Amino acid sequence: MFYPARYMDPTTDFGFKKLFASEESKPILKSFLFGLLELESPISEISFLPFEQLPGRTDERKSIYDLYCVDERGQRFIVEMQKMNEVFLTDRLVYYSSFPIAQQAQKGKWDFELNPIYCVGILDFDFFTDSRFIHHSQISDVLTGEVVYDKLTFVIVELNKFNLPLSASLSLRDKWIYFLKHLTDLRAIPEELSDESFKAAFEIAELAAMSEAEQYYHEGSLNHLRKAYATREFARREGEEEGREEGKKEGRKEGKEEGKEEGKQEATIEIARNLLQQQVPRQAILQATGLTSEELEGLMQSSPD
Repeated sequence: MFYPARYMDPTTDFGFKKLFASEESKPILKSFLFGLLELESPISEISFLPFEQLPGRTDERKSIYDLYCVDERGQRFIVEMQKMNEVFLTDRLVYYSSFPIAQQAQKGKWDFELNPIYCVGILDFDFFTDSRFIHHSQISDVLTGEVVYDKLTFVIVELNKFNLPLSASLSLRDKWIYFLKHLTDLRAIPEELSDESFKAAFEIAELAAMSEAEQYYHEGSLNHLRKAYATREFARREGEEEGREEGKKEGRKEGKEEGKEEGKQEATIEIARNLLQQQVPRQAILQATGLTSEELEGLMQSSPD
């Protein structure tokens, strides 16, 4: 029996921002970042920064984040929820990280010291070729792998590859990843996700508690994704169909060419047989037909006396 979802989809643009990017959701966000990034200490205070970052010149590209915030220690966090793959995704994350780097520049005397920056991509598709569901990257030596700069960290989470069952022994990081992946499938709050931050997240995510406008925006986010998926699937199938048609054409062309070659070969052999019957010298037959000595020898052995 089909049951309608009780909770919103947290991987949509609306759902992700409602869950993590509002004033009421700050306790949830602090728990989420602390757990996902496995920080050394919990976040005490956190402030949202403008999600739209304007460049220094009008001819440069602006940047719009799903989430951008800073904690009491000056650590900056960019979080992107990505439903579908795109070209140059890694380049985009690197580009995003350039804004919080440049924004830390100080006027007057400044020794170039920077606070840590975390750039997080939560992906609802496979990105890397291995089976790990989370990757951490920092600037490191190519030969030794030794980290040479640890204040710029890229974290990529692939939801599709997360297959751990829910249990009390899961880390806070893995519980949050489970929450993001399985929220729309849940009908009640699991005991393993019953601490205060998760309870607050379930409360915010409950569709029945949303206003009519919020439900409208949530459905709009879902429809936007459905259309994007449908468009991409149509393009994929069109590409496959074009590939099949092209393959058929090439196959027919190759078949015709092969048929022509076979016809030519049969005609050549027939000419050689006739010349053999007329007792034409072997060397003359080779010159007239273009057959090799081995081919002519085989023909002579197969011909009746």
